[in-house]
Amino acid sequence: MHDDHRTSLRVARRRLIEALRAGEYRHEAREALAEKNMLAVGRVTPEEVVRLLRRCRGEQHGTSPHHADRELVVHEFKPYASGRKWYVKAYFRGSTAWFISVHPGEE
Repeated sequence: MHDDHRTSLRVARRRLIEALRAGEYRHEAREALAEKNMLAVGRVTPEEVVRLLRRCRGEQHGTSPHHADRELVVHEFKPYASGRKWYVKAYFRGSTAWFISVHPGEE
């Protein structure tokens, strides 16, 4: 199981980074978009999200089914950067990454 989790982290991180660099990403509509998805509103850049993803270690990654479509696997990354925990949540539909959250954690 532990090796599967590391593989899941590496594969999801690589796919998200590729999607960010290729511009193949979208944002899920949600309340409080400006606070909960800083990438969607331009408060962080795709390259900043790439840096956050690269900082993430195995214990800072998890998966869960999407609340509206249980077939979709949502990846949640919780890296630390500049002394803060960040949340990056996304899933894939084909080669397109869909970002749900990109924001620092509440402290």
